Amino acid sequence: MKKLTTIIITLLCAVTLFAQAPEKFTYQAVVRNANNSLVTNAQVGVRVSILQGSASGSAVYVETHTATTNANGLVTLSIGGGSVQQGIFANINWANGPFFLKTETDPNGGSNYTITTTQQLLSVPYALYAKTAENGFSGDYNDLTNTPQNVSSFNNDAEYITNAQLAALLSALNSRIDSLQTLLNMVAPENIDVMSCPEAPTMTDVEGNVYRTVKIGSQCWMRDNLRTTHYSDSTIVPQNTQGTHSYTVPFFYDNSISTIPLEERGYLYNWVAMMHGASSSNAVPSGVQGVCPTGWHVPSRAEWEILFDYLGNHEQFICGVDTENIAKAMASTTWWQYSDDHTCDVGNNTSANNASGFEAIPAGAVINGDFDYSGYIEGYNAVFWSSTDDGGSNAYGRKLNYDLPNLHWGINHGKDDGFSVRCVRD
Repeated sequence: MKKLTTIIITLLCAVTLFAQAPEKFTYQAVVRNANNSLVTNAQVGVRVSILQGSASGSAVYVETHTATTNANGLVTLSIGGGSVQQGIFANINWANGPFFLKTETDPNGGSNYTITTTQQLLSVPYALYAKTAENGFSGDYNDLTNTPQNVSSFNNDAEYITNAQLAALLSALNSRIDSLQTLLNMVAPENIDVMSCPEAPTMTDVEGNVYRTVKIGSQCWMRDNLRTTHYSDSTIVPQNTQGTHSYTVPFFYDNSISTIPLEERGYLYNWVAMMHGASSSNAVPSGVQGVCPTGWHVPSRAEWEILFDYLGNHEQFICGVDTENIAKAMASTTWWQYSDDHTCDVGNNTSANNASGFEAIPAGAVINGDFDYSGYIEGYNAVFWSSTDDGGSNAYGRKLNYDLPNLHWGINHGKDDGFSVRCVRD
């Protein structure tokens, strides 16, 4: 029987606003087959429909694409730049939302679309609708609405604007404010920041591995765990294959027996490998490129705190009433061990996870050369390094547990331990 091919889809808002907003946005998807293996370097056919009103609403625009996945199974489409089947993209009135993006995929590269998914568009219409600002107030009084008919009457004998004339100006400005408020009401506040970084929707390391990004507050983070075996200068990071450990030797661990694909779990690095000879830093930014690609750096403890403070100060990322309960907002929706201790635990109802888009994968850790060290097991924990140490042989790392709603710092992590690495854009 023919195997079905599944597709995991992520909408990346790659709209960059210059003097004029572009009439397109980027859509990226990772294609996998029924065995959860990536469909790489293969041609796929995609039909894209923009629906108005609901997930089953009428299509206001339809286009088709024939694209090729890369070596990582990633396919990239430019919505608004395909072969038009219906409608005019530039004529979509984004103010009359909500809008939904429906994609139909033929993994064999034709038009026999067997895979369908629909998701609401939020940040993309926000950016495209912002182009109407081009029709905003030009600075010319005559462009305003509700203006006094007799402009010369603005000046009384003392050459001051009267109260009545000022009221007329305020009325004209208020009409503009109302239009802007309509725009803001189109987008749920909790979704404004859950998007890829407009300035860098993806990032590619020296080996050609492609990583997604996520914009959280003012920071641009990698959305995937690092999985490079080379520094940006092409120097090889030694691999630990013997289970020995020493916090003075740089190496990475490859848990090849893992059930989590490498593209998601990434490699685990000891602190020395991650830092690549740099000294401890708690600055903002850390100034430590380390194992990160060019243009990115290892986050300091202070930079992690900026992330946590941002999430803890926004209600949509907090579970319950405790502002420290942000672990679910950071954790991925897959691979976590189930927990029934508390509704706010990471492993409880994982479909409610990842409100922030950070997508922390429970890749576990290596402690004393052991992948199965108690309390640091794959599926149970996600642990991330910072560039900040305690002045000795230990360094700060942050840990998410499947059975806890919050996160934990620790300085009891030896620099020879292996943790996941996320980088921040410079």
